[in-house]
This record gives sequence, C-alpha cells and structure tokens, in this order.
Amino acid sequence: MSGPPSVSNDDALAELLNAYWLRPETALWRAIDIRAMRSFQFRSPSLDLGCGDGLFSFIRAGGRLDPAFDAFQATTALDQFFSNADVYDAFDESVHPQVTRRPEYRIDCAFDHKPNLLKKAAGLGLYQRLQTGDANKKLPFADASFSSMFSNIVYWLDDPSAAISEIARVLTPSGTACLMLPNSTLPEFSFYHQLFVRTGDRRWAFLDKLDRGRFSDNIRQAKSAGEWEAIFRKAGLSVETHVRHLSKTVIQIWDVGLRPLFPELVRMSRAMPKDDLQRLKRDWVSTLHEFVAPLTEMDGELQQGEEPAFHCYIVMKKTRT
Repeated sequence: MSGPPSVSNDDALAELLNAYWLRPETALWRAIDIRAMRSFQFRSPSLDLGCGDGLFSFIRAGGRLDPAFDAFQATTALDQFFSNADVYDAFDESVHPQVTRRPEYRIDCAFDHKPNLLKKAAGLGLYQRLQTGDANKKLPFADASFSSMFSNIVYWLDDPSAAISEIARVLTPSGTACLMLPNSTLPEFSFYHQLFVRTGDRRWAFLDKLDRGRFSDNIRQAKSAGEWEAIFRKAGLSVETHVRHLSKTVIQIWDVGLRPLFPELVRMSRAMPKDDLQRLKRDWVSTLHEFVAPLTEMDGELQQGEEPAFHCYIVMKKTRT
C-alpha cells in the first residue's frame, strides 16, 4: 500500500507553479485537488484512468523535476488554440524531463486515449506500464483488476454513468477509486455561461474564445452530490469520503487566468535566450507564489455563498454478502 505522499501542500504548489508557470490558474486548481484527495491511498494493482501527461499524479506522488522543465516545451497548434485545439497533444523526442526526485510510489498502469500524452508520461518514472484506449468504451481490463484507481476524466466522457459502472467492474471487492467530479454549480461560475449563454447578448460572444468549448462539452456533465451518489449506488459503490472543493472565487480566477495570453506567452518564452528565460521564470514563479499560495489555503472561505464547483469522492466497491 502507498499512503498519501509526505510532500507538503506548499511544496506541491511550488512544483505545480514551476510546471505550469504560463498557466498559473492550472497550478492553483491542481494544488487544491491535491489537498482535497489527501486521504486517498494507492494500493497495488493501481490505475490512473485518463492520466494525460502524468504531471499531476507525478507531483502528487512527491516527484520533482528540474526547474528548467515546464509543461509547454512540447506543444502544437498554438495558432489553433482559440479554435479549441489540444495544444498539449504533441511529443518531442528532444524534450526529456529531468527527474530530480523520484515519486514516493509507483502506479501500476496509466491509461489514456492520446499516445502523445502517454509518451510524455513515460519519461516521469511513475508508471509501471502505459496503455492506450478509449474510456468511452468498455475498459480493456478484466473484472476485479485493480485495488485502487484515480480518475479526473469521468465528466469528459459521453456517459458518466456507464464509465462509473466500468470503474466498479474493474475494481476488486473493497477496492477504492478517487474521482474528481463537477458539481451542478460549476457552469454557473463561468463568465461565458453567465454573460453570454444565459443572456444571449451578442456583445459577450467574444467569451466563446475564453470558454474554448469547455462548458458546451465536458461541463455538461455537472451534477449535484445527490445525483452522483445515486450513480455510485447503482454501480455498487459506496461513498467513503466526500470533499467539496474549488470555490466560486477560485473558479472565476481560473476561468480567465493567463488563458487569453497563453499562445503568445509560449512563443515569447521560446524566443528568449536560455539564461534569460530561466532568470525570468524564477522571478515569475516567486511572484506568482505570493498570490496563489493564499488562495490555495483559503479556498474553503471563498464560496461567495455558493456550493463549491467540484466534488472529490473516494468510493469503495461493495462486497457481496
């Protein structure tokens, strides 16, 4: 069994800011995710379902990378960023993440539908094996294959109920899964939703570029706690832990962040001499930390009278009696 990593919340935030320095709103969100799932333990055999490039799970496991590395060194289609292209779906063999501290545990299997992201994840030394596949379909694993799993993709899928049933199928009896799932309040916190979708006022149509398809695509799956828990019961899962996180204030910060400037920031960073870039990045991350760290700590106090935007559930597969 691999207990929660011993790394402090602040150390995890520092590493996230280093990795996502040009998108600090992502670091903020992910740092709060790590706090929400602090009681979750991986038990072998384990699965990271929808692992992406593996950076989140690597940092959560206490892994560290050389400060010269960031998540944007292998990106593509920056000119299509505002047409909803996944700019991270690229792999560059010349980019090698230098691991300065190994993760405190390993995960047996990483599963994702994008081979380029799995290639990135392979360089982190976190996963025993990597498997490509579509989580919208039946998972390519036998019944009761995993004692634990983590997933932050269920709400991206076409049918979350079917996905959760598949998660239950591949869990061992008494196996646990940590799932990040959007609350029904999440769409309400979107500026695009509030100012354009709800009003139809064409003056706000430019916010479609800010939204980049998020609220018309994956966030349509947002549900209340009662709705998610009914899905769990039907799948034979019981709720062991439920943490509500990601306040309205944090989501509103994340909704804009540095997103509008992202393509140009990447281009500028690539054009800078290496030494100048590293000095700038060091100062940039230090300044960001002063603002992001308090927000991470105060997430629970920044609700603005609304329920938080996300649920972190740890669920267990029921044993038959």
